[in-house]
Amino acid sequence: MASRLRGRKVETRTITEVFERVNEHGGLGVVPIENSIEGPVNETLDNLFSRDNIYVIREIEIPVRIVLCVNKNVKNGDEIERLYAQPYAYSEAREKINGLVKSIKELVPVESTSKAAVLASKDPRGAALCSEHAAKLYGLKIIAKDVQSGPNFTRFFIISKEPRQRGSKTLIFLTVPHRPGGLYHALEKFYRHNINLTMIYSRPIKTIPWRYYFHIEFEGSLILKKVRKALDDLKEYVEILKIKGSYTRSQFQV
Repeated sequence: MASRLRGRKVETRTITEVFERVNEHGGLGVVPIENSIEGPVNETLDNLFSRDNIYVIREIEIPVRIVLCVNKNVKNGDEIERLYAQPYAYSEAREKINGLVKSIKELVPVESTSKAAVLASKDPRGAALCSEHAAKLYGLKIIAKDVQSGPNFTRFFIISKEPRQRGSKTLIFLTVPHRPGGLYHALEKFYRHNINLTMIYSRPIKTIPWRYYFHIEFEGSLILKKVRKALDDLKEYVEILKIKGSYTRSQFQV
């Protein structure tokens, strides 16, 4: 199913700011949740766990295609002194960048690939890691395409204050007692009800040292009887259970 987000688009500086705007003003937010190479995006996970009134209503998967581009005053790669890059983009492209350019004196971390393009457009010795669209938009010269490490995809969640019960997948967060078999007894409920887990990931609870919460995605929606039964059975074995909604994966049109 293809979809297009409608309405006024608001650019934000950070993932946390997306959550704050949705919380204060409503509407929809788009946040990265996982990259196929670098793994989960911790800032998104922590915001979803800590904000009980924010839910996931859709998932989109986008191929990552990163270009290395330079200010129009840079004649060749040897003249690059500063590279502006969002940290995730740099980690995905680091191997190829190190083989392409030896002259970089400073790596400047920025909050987004579009911001990297803006700053490089103003720096006579600047380069950026960004999308081809951003490079063209800000008048940058592309000197290398597809600098990411192999096939690369990023999953995004569309978040809202309005939960949904229908979809092909469901997201929950839980914590378990700190004792032998705590996690086993929780996960066993999904096996018993023939529910396939598609992702499980642990993160520290920031307010309690050395305790963790679990991000769990599984197949099936909240309207299914077996899902409702599994979640009911689960409550006996967990300390915290947060149900973040059901959602479906869509193809996304910019």
